[in-house]
Amino acid sequence: MPPFFKPLCTALLFFTALPGSAEDWPGFQGPERDGVVPTATILTDWSNNKPPVKWTNPTGPGFGGAAIKNGLVYILDRNGTAGDRLRVFDLEAGEEQWSLEYESPGRMGYHGARTTPMVTDKHAFTIGPFGHITAFDLKKRSIAWTKHMDAYGAFPPKWAWTQSPLIYKDWLIFAPMAENAGLVAVEQDTGKFVWRSKDIGRESYGSPRLVTLAGKEQVLLYTSTLVSGTDPETGEVLWTYDNIPVKRAIPTPAVVGDDRLFITAGYDSGSSLIQIHKQGGAFKVKELKRDKLHGGQIHSALPVGEHLYVNLNTNENLRLRGKDAHGLGCFDADGRLVWKNDNKPDINRGAVIAIDAYLLTLGGEDGVLRVIEADPSGYKELGSVKVFPADKSKNMIWAPMAYADGYLLVRSQSQLRCLDLRPDRLSEQR
Repeated sequence: MPPFFKPLCTALLFFTALPGSAEDWPGFQGPERDGVVPTATILTDWSNNKPPVKWTNPTGPGFGGAAIKNGLVYILDRNGTAGDRLRVFDLEAGEEQWSLEYESPGRMGYHGARTTPMVTDKHAFTIGPFGHITAFDLKKRSIAWTKHMDAYGAFPPKWAWTQSPLIYKDWLIFAPMAENAGLVAVEQDTGKFVWRSKDIGRESYGSPRLVTLAGKEQVLLYTSTLVSGTDPETGEVLWTYDNIPVKRAIPTPAVVGDDRLFITAGYDSGSSLIQIHKQGGAFKVKELKRDKLHGGQIHSALPVGEHLYVNLNTNENLRLRGKDAHGLGCFDADGRLVWKNDNKPDINRGAVIAIDAYLLTLGGEDGVLRVIEADPSGYKELGSVKVFPADKSKNMIWAPMAYADGYLLVRSQSQLRCLDLRPDRLSEQR
């Protein structure tokens, strides 16, 4: 059997070769959009030294996470029902440096900003919940250009636009998911059109991701009708796969080794392991494993070592909650469930990221941050700290977390908080 994941040294080389600091978290789910920091040292003994909240800033309601670039934190917020607003904070002190707003009137179900900015040295790119694609000039602190999903024949998803844009070379890639524009690439500096792909499915709440499968670099997109790989140079759709029973595609598929994807979703969709390979010059897709019961509704599976860790929450099968379908789960190289914590504790729809050999989970209802050893032998919690107050009537702490330079950024429906996970913090305090 080929190795489940590439060796850590290979992953590290690729991770540090990305533009900007290796400590940056420049967009949705980090540099590789996989929610994994392969090498970092954080304080994991919280018995007597729980990580403190370094700073807190109020926000509007929302589900979009933070991006971190060159010592600054970027989030997309909403000004009530009037418009979208990019806000920029200092990572160390938490002071707001500047903000910029554009008109985007309206209200949606579960009101608030949805997406994570994508930040380079020159721009911050955002997609607002009503379909505004905006390039912010960081030096001038102004809007460089703007477009709208309507221009590509797109129809807004039921729960608004939630995707975060993707950087490829000098281009920005996003997904209108329209009949004649599945994916679109434009120039970063000008917004000038580069290419568009054919139809690759409708309604996705996930984000495009650049991956290499079967030796070919491609843009991966998971919609509610298709999983697909598209050539980032030309917009040619290389392959599609539609044999997946999914109502709403939210988590980005996880790359497994050189040629496989672990695909998961809620709403009784379950999880699948598929293989992408070349045959006769064309790409072919083969399903290797399907688990009809266990699926993750919102957050992507995290590859750590030779296993995957998933927050299992199917949403519709609530009668099984805490029994058969829900909880933090671990899958092996063949897509088989190894263990599940049976919602003890219950992290609900909260986010999960991996740092080195540890998982950090943030409870979607109870607001508790937990550090867990990524161990295929079973659930091993090392410590916990209360980050946000529990309020099951209105808590939806679902935003993805962000990590850089020993600091963890977490967002609730009313606050953005920074926690200090640095191991050398203790020596600084002495």
